[in-house]
Amino acid sequence: MFCHYCGGALDQGARFCKTCGNAVPAAAIAPQVVADPAQALGNHVHVLGILWLVYSIFRIVMAIWILAFGHFFLPMMQDAMSHTDTPFPFPIFQFLHLVYAISAVYGVAAGVLGIFAGEALRQRKPVARALAIVAAFSSVISFPFGTAIGVYTLVRLLPEQAARDYKQLARAA
Repeated sequence: MFCHYCGGALDQGARFCKTCGNAVPAAAIAPQVVADPAQALGNHVHVLGILWLVYSIFRIVMAIWILAFGHFFLPMMQDAMSHTDTPFPFPIFQFLHLVYAISAVYGVAAGVLGIFAGEALRQRKPVARALAIVAAFSSVISFPFGTAIGVYTLVRLLPEQAARDYKQLARAA
């Protein structure tokens, strides 16, 4: 490899030319290769653990907000609608209470599962991979954050090679 400015020979991985002192463009710097795939997976597992913890806490907070919204806002809307002369043909507010309650229960359950998965991933427990995959499948429908973390988890932990690498990581921990 040679310097783009002076044509001098560059050492492998050099950031500056030793002849002219100019910076070597980033494209010319050889990328560092991770020799051990388990080590690369270990970095992803750490990031996934943190992401699952943060996302799951967010999900539980949103479930609590949904319950509060259903408890305080829907009665106000029902009261406002009851003062109009037009009768409402469908009991929409009772239906919305049910939908909000089911949504909140699902959010709390998925959040608790994600917290367990995130903490288990951070501690590299053997069951963490399975928990994270189940949490990923349950979160893929929650666009955009659940979809993103779910797909990231599935891409990194679902392949057969990832199963072997994770067993190696769990034994080492």
